[in-house]
Amino acid sequence: MLAVLSTLLALGIGSYLRWRATSTALQGAQEFSQAVLNTRTGAKRANACWQLSLVAYTATNTQYQIKEYGTATCPTGATPAPLRTRVYTMPAGTQLVRVSSTGTVSTTTSTINFTPPYGTSDASPDSYQSRWTADTTIKRDIRVTGVFGKVIIK
Repeated sequence: MLAVLSTLLALGIGSYLRWRATSTALQGAQEFSQAVLNTRTGAKRANACWQLSLVAYTATNTQYQIKEYGTATCPTGATPAPLRTRVYTMPAGTQLVRVSSTGTVSTTTSTINFTPPYGTSDASPDSYQSRWTADTTIKRDIRVTGVFGKVIIK
């Protein structure tokens, strides 16, 4: 009886761990998707530029940030300084990386700018991945498209 139970547990633990990793990667993708929506909505409400970007453009990044400005135009450099910067951390065990069109990690910086009055962005599509740290093949692709920041998660 104990041998049968041990065998069943041994077979089930691998499936459970993969399910947990897949679920956490999806949760990270959904949180980032919600951040895109919140950034757009914030720009409309505040009648000011709001920016969304990754904190670091490396293969091990785990954070993204939202910067709020007091003017309708988005800065291209360090000035003016944002009124507020909020940094968000991905769920434990996940990374958020920007990817190129070929699907490889991109270290090129990219900021999504949302400007008033309609909360429109610069409309250049960006691709990201929410992926499991221990096994980066477990991932969810995130694509931000269109002027209204529509997010597609695969």
